[in-house]
Amino acid sequence: MIVNMLFFAGEDRSAMKHEIIKPSQRKRYEFIEFQLMWGGTIGRKLLKDKFEISLQQATLDLTSYLDLAPKNMSYDPRQRTYVARTSFRPVFIKGEAKEYLHHLEMLHYGYRDADEIWPASIPAFDAVAASSRNTDPKTLKAVLRAIRDRHCLEVMYVSLSSESERPRCLYPHAIASDGHRWHMRAYDEDNDRHSDFVLSRVETIKAKEDSARDLPEDKEWSTIVDIRLRPDPSLGERQRRRLEIEYNMKGGELEINVRQAMVFYYLRFYGFNPHETQDGMIRNVSSFSLNIVNLKEIEECIGRRS
Repeated sequence: MIVNMLFFAGEDRSAMKHEIIKPSQRKRYEFIEFQLMWGGTIGRKLLKDKFEISLQQATLDLTSYLDLAPKNMSYDPRQRTYVARTSFRPVFIKGEAKEYLHHLEMLHYGYRDADEIWPASIPAFDAVAASSRNTDPKTLKAVLRAIRDRHCLEVMYVSLSSESERPRCLYPHAIASDGHRWHMRAYDEDNDRHSDFVLSRVETIKAKEDSARDLPEDKEWSTIVDIRLRPDPSLGERQRRRLEIEYNMKGGELEINVRQAMVFYYLRFYGFNPHETQDGMIRNVSSFSLNIVNLKEIEECIGRRS
């Protein structure tokens, strides 16, 4: 077997050099490291069963991985398996907690079955799962085609802020999720502006295939905004420091680069209520004990409509 070269240079991971490793083999190396990182052991049967390969191939994978990263594992004849060494440092995965938790989320939300996720032993766990909004597949298909062909959609849309019963002529150019529901970002011909329309609130939809036209630029979609957050100044030093670590803040701030059209949704995600105002601006109080540093700039980006 020809093993693609990967070199350690002392303890410097950045000095490790990957040369062409087949994607399928790289995925198995990632799985090996995942098990070493979170379970402390990896055996050929687990590798064989997960990727439906032969025991011989599993043995070759483990042997070649050991050649590439000799400091990461050693064979324990008593357990008849490979165990992580104290010098273990991941090469093919990042070794972040979110890599492990992502597998539990996929299982919880039904995107994967228990035998498809990587943790060898699944702990008792639970997670909040927001009720998914029911979007008609025909609606999504029509929106995707209109984006591709730059056509207008004649839509009967149920707005919670308007009693209008007239069909709307919408030109969608993107779709976006606010974390709970999917929208189409579209130019509203009647109101001469770009807005978000919840896909699950579309009652009827019809393509007008001869309606392509030049549209004004959606500046809110193309403009990138920096949301700067910091721990609430009223917190004690210990609590502020913990939040800085929790959100991986730099210089006491978390800077998030987002589309202007998505600012409203990001603020809600971080515990703010953009509908609550104080002195003409968003009330700078988050349920997660965060504070907006550039409040005036963010208020201007929200673009409130009367």
